[in-house]
Order: sequence, then C-alpha cells, then structure tokens
Amino acid sequence: MAPATSVAWKKRAEQAARQCVTSGAAEDHSGLFQPPAPFAELSLAAKTDALADLFGPLLAEYGHVAGIIVSNAARRRLPLPPDEDALRPAARGFQRGLPLDRVRETVVIPRRILLPEQTNLIARMCDSEATALDWALGKLGVPGGVASLLADSSTPPRASRLWTP
Repeated sequence: MAPATSVAWKKRAEQAARQCVTSGAAEDHSGLFQPPAPFAELSLAAKTDALADLFGPLLAEYGHVAGIIVSNAARRRLPLPPDEDALRPAARGFQRGLPLDRVRETVVIPRRILLPEQTNLIARMCDSEATALDWALGKLGVPGGVASLLADSSTPPRASRLWTP
C-alpha cells in the first residue's frame, strides 16, 4: 500500500475513533476507502492482511472501538467472480458478486477480545448480501427477483402518453 494512502486512511480512521468517544458510533461514507491502483491489484487475502496491519494498532489505542469495517462496491465486472473468503488471523475478508455487475469487497477487522458472535453476524451479512434483494423481492411477491425488474433490451420501448422533455 502506498505510504501516503495508508497515512490518509489511518488519519481518517483516527478522526472517526475520536468522534465516537462521545457519540457512541462513527461511520465514514466519504469514499475514503477507494483503493489506489496498486492496492486494488492485491489478492483479497493480501488486502485483508494489509488493512489488519494498518488498523490493528488503532484498535489497541482506542479501546472503545469494537472494530473497523472497510467495504467497497465500486468495481463493475462481468462475468461476476466466484465468492471468496479470506479468513486471516487478525481479520476477515469477503468478496461477493452483487446483482447485475458489481463486486463488493469487505474487510472486517475486529478487536482481539471481541466476542465471536458479533464478528460472525457481520460475516453472515456479507455472505448473504448478493441474494438478499432477490429474497426480499420474493417476500414482497415479486417473482424472478432483480432480473424481473429490468427492461430487456430486445423488447421495443413501450409507447407512453406521458410527455417527457
């Protein structure tokens, strides 16, 4: 990982850790974890180890932080790659293909003393994310899931009396 990138990531994580001292929770949805090119090319196991090495000391310094989750679903790939798990000593990495053409990579870095049930909940959520939308649509009575909501490009557009500019 590039030194400048790791310094920036660590600085933002420290800000979030200080923020949650008073609020009880912290989230960062700023796109901070868009991986730089060299990092993006690493295997899931190597990314998981690198992020655990980067953020492990932060968890030791901020005892109130239960863990750090780094997730990115910006990559578009067809065909979708197979699901992959990287269960490393200090962290867990997950790669899942999402409906249509997205790939999500998630790395969960728990505190060393965290109860396994808490980390396992996150693992189960990551594991079932790709099928969750189809499941929910089925519960709502939409047969065929996500695919049934998409317009088939071979179908001619339907004429509409609604005027649109």
